[in-house]
Amino acid sequence: MPRPRALLPLLLALALGLAAPALAAQTNCPADPYANPSKDTCNPLRYVPNKAANIVGAVLYFVVAIALTVQHFRFRANYFLCLVIGAYCEAIGLVLRIIFRNQLHSQGVYIAMYLFVVLSPCAFLAGDYILLGRIAGHLDGARYLRPLKPNLISWTFVISDVITFLIQAAGGGLSISKTISTAEAGGHIFLAGIAIQMASFLVFSVLWAIFAYRVRYQDQALWQRPGWKPLHWALGFTCICFLVRSFYRTVELSQGYIGYIATHEIYYLTLDALPLILGIATYVFFWPGQYLTPETRIEPSGQGAELGEGAGVGAGEHEMEIAQAGGLGARTPGTESVETKQS
Repeated sequence: MPRPRALLPLLLALALGLAAPALAAQTNCPADPYANPSKDTCNPLRYVPNKAANIVGAVLYFVVAIALTVQHFRFRANYFLCLVIGAYCEAIGLVLRIIFRNQLHSQGVYIAMYLFVVLSPCAFLAGDYILLGRIAGHLDGARYLRPLKPNLISWTFVISDVITFLIQAAGGGLSISKTISTAEAGGHIFLAGIAIQMASFLVFSVLWAIFAYRVRYQDQALWQRPGWKPLHWALGFTCICFLVRSFYRTVELSQGYIGYIATHEIYYLTLDALPLILGIATYVFFWPGQYLTPETRIEPSGQGAELGEGAGVGAGEHEMEIAQAGGLGARTPGTESVETKQS
């Protein structure tokens, strides 16, 4: 399997390709960039970012990122570090928006800002992809995720994101062509990439719901087991938040780089920055390492569970483990337990 570190240069290159269309028209820049930003072709945003709103946003993202970091050190969950890092990157993106408002014709600042704003949510989606597989594996519930296995969920959807990103990059490159037909075709390809990416996450969200449905109606013992459902519902809430952002981006790009939504900051703040911070802030209160502990883990019940031989397989074992666990739920501060790092 490819490693995330190996994919980083590719993602950076692709993001640069996506930023290119917005920068293509930078000629004959006006002397005063603040006079009429909506008509300024050298300003890729076509507006001046609101200083107060972006400062508040940056501060909130940094606060959430620090809180997530504290939770990580309290209840180790190395597999979830991608979301923590993404929170810092999103905060940096907002800081760059503040810097950009003072350098509206700076291509370098715009590209850096674009990189952080566009790539950071990919880390949030990856966190959700990983978490669902972790929950299923922790509960020995692989059969409830059929046809996928828990350890394949993250890679399946992450690779899907990379492919759709490639499609977007191809469309972005074509859309800067001087040939009108080629440029229009590039715009359609770019929009298709965004739409497929949204569809991919929508499929994942449906898979999240299917897992809960199957456990609820096929394994009452597991459904009644305390400790895991709050985290699962929290994951579902973040799916809603991230889907709102995906719908927004799809509609925005369907109008083009200088469409009404893209050139009015209020839509970015309320339909992109806000849903994302609500989603990641959820994990401050529902940190996976606080719920998926060695004490609450269900050991694999054998071949029957993998083959999915009916709803009753493993149910008796789940009941016995509930009795042994004595109602163990989320790990709370002060609870003495064997500390095991999860990777």
